[in-house]
Formats: sequence, structure tokens, C-alpha cells
Amino acid sequence: MTTSAGEPGARPLLRRVALTLLWLVLLVLLVRQVAHAPADVLGRLSSARPELLAAGVAVYALGFAARAARLNLLLPPGDRIPFGRAWAVSGATTFLLQVLPFRGGEVASWALYRRVLGTGWARAGAVFVLVKTLDSAAFLLAGLGGAAVLAARSGVPVLGGATAAAVGAGTVLLVLLPRLGGPAVEALGRRFAARPRLARGLAELAEGLRVAREAPRAYLLAFAGAVAFLAFHFAALALLFGALGLAPSLPALAVASLASVLSAAVLPSPAGTFGPMESGFAAGLAMEGVPLALGATVTGAVHLLTTLACGVVGLPLLLKRGENGVSPRS
Repeated sequence: MTTSAGEPGARPLLRRVALTLLWLVLLVLLVRQVAHAPADVLGRLSSARPELLAAGVAVYALGFAARAARLNLLLPPGDRIPFGRAWAVSGATTFLLQVLPFRGGEVASWALYRRVLGTGWARAGAVFVLVKTLDSAAFLLAGLGGAAVLAARSGVPVLGGATAAAVGAGTVLLVLLPRLGGPAVEALGRRFAARPRLARGLAELAEGLRVAREAPRAYLLAFAGAVAFLAFHFAALALLFGALGLAPSLPALAVASLASVLSAAVLPSPAGTFGPMESGFAAGLAMEGVPLALGATVTGAVHLLTTLACGVVGLPLLLKRGENGVSPRS
């Protein structure tokens, strides 16, 4: 076994070291968050109910089974991967998105899809786009729906109706976008037929989008899988926040989840999504009167637990050697 980082024998060790460092960073973030928390928040953390914490983590981990089904439904039947592997992919990609700095998890997840699916970059990228599109549509549907309910409760029915209209329009647009993009990519491929490398990449991209256009039933079922994950997500959050003495309503959790996703997307952080995500979630909880300091600190603890849960789900894949015998298809 060589000690050079460029040699295959050193890569598994470096991967394990890197993963260990990431987990240590998460623990440091939690310690820092607790150290700067108000006294009443520290009391909540110290009196947390461990059985609810364990149940929340377990429910969150189980939710990735829905994402595993969603991933396989977005692949042609002959290219689908074993369910356990799809489950691990879903957990690993979410973990990478949470912990890698400056949205580096997007690129790492793309690379992971390429390795697991055994395809070229373009086709793996198309599958990654489909996954992100459906997941974003599900969060948009839930978040704006929650905003409509909160607006109606506050006595602003016009705002609730406008938000409901935005829910429908935004969801339809996101879900249909890949179906409309397939023909456009195929047209570009024909236009650049004289440039073989570009044409081959466009052909792979079109192949990755093919399920959205040619198998609408599977595509809609995949969207249902993305929505099903949210059901697990909200159930897990209810348990985790309940363990820490908070009881936000389902609409508030939906709005806060969407706000956290948006804030993490537009505010890249050297600590992955830690920081921006807590800020967005705390802002969402503030709509139900939760103080920002309390919401941010408790959300930080919940964020850490959910990130560790998806890391455990994806751990077999995160630790696996890149040289696993899978070669990209031509």
C-alpha cells in the first residue's frame, strides 16, 4: 500500500479521514451554538426528551426510503439500482449537500450519481436535475401551501388565495420543466451533430430526461415519492422539536422548511448549510411567535441530528472505494 494521495491505496484512507473531519466540524458547530445560546434555551436542550429525539432521527432516516423509490422511478427500468443502494445514495447526497462548503455538495452529489449509475457526466447530471426539480417542487408545494394556511388564519384571505395560486403555478412549472426540456435538448443535439463530443453529451442529457417525457406515470409517481419524503420530514421535525419543548404547527414547519431551503441556496456558507438554514428556519418559526434566538438555537440542534441521520443512511456509500468496478457506459 502506497502513501501517495494519488495512488488508489491511499484514497479510502483519505476518504475516511475527510468524513471523520466533517463529523467533527458538525460537533464543533453544535458546541458553538450551545455556548452562545440564551439561558432558557440551554435549559430546553438539557431537558430534551431522549426517546423523542431517537424517534425523530429514526423517522427521518426512514424517510429516505421514499427518496430511494423516487430515484429509481426516474431511471429506465433496465437502469434501476438495488433499493438499499438507492436509499444510501439519497442519504449520502443529502449529507454532502449539508456539510460541504459553498454549495460544494451539488458537485459532489453529481459525481456520486455518476459513480453509482455508471454513466457519463451529462446523463448523471440530467438525473440529478430531475431529482432536484421534483424535490424543489415538493418543498414549494408544501411551503407555499403552509403560507396560504397561515395567511388565512391571520385573517388575510386575499393573501391566502394568492399564495394558493402561486402554489399551483410554481409546482406545475417545476414538474413540467424537464418534460419540456427533453425535446429542446434533442433539437440542440441535432443542430450540433457535426461536433461529436458536444452531440454525445447532449444525447446523454436527453437520455437522462427521457423518463420525464416518455413515462409520465413513473414521473408523477416519482413526484409522489418526493412528497412522501416531506411527510416523513415533517413528522421527524415534529418529534425533534417536541423533544426540545416546541410545538410548531404543520403549516409553520412547511413555511420554515421552504425558507430554510431558500436561504441555504442563496447564502453559500463555508460551513455547508449550517448558518443560513437555521436563519431561514427561525424566520419561518417566527411567524408563529417563536423568538428568533430560540428558534435558531433549537433549529441548530435539530439540523445537526437530521444531518447525522442522513449521514448514517449514506455511510456505506460514503465509505466505499471509488474503484468499485463500475465503469461509465459509453
